[in-house]
Amino acid sequence: MSTINVASATVVKVTTIGSNGAGPISIPGLEVGDALALILPYGFISGFSFEGVVSTAGQLQQLQNLDWTTVDFTLYFLRGV
Repeated sequence: MSTINVASATVVKVTTIGSNGAGPISIPGLEVGDALALILPYGFISGFSFEGVVSTAGQLQQLQNLDWTTVDFTLYFLRGV
């Protein structure tokens, strides 16, 4: 048996560049629990490239120890789900 829970959520759009290695990227306004739903450009994966759920307010953790300072990211988060 399947269940569906319909709830409203807020979409948060962020544009930023990556970090020069694994670690935090400062993104003021992010809240603990914001869920990373989509990363552009395609090919970067939530939970592998970046943490899937924000663990520290105002920061997103880059998980890969790669220099992504030349990559312009557009990130979409869901808040309140």
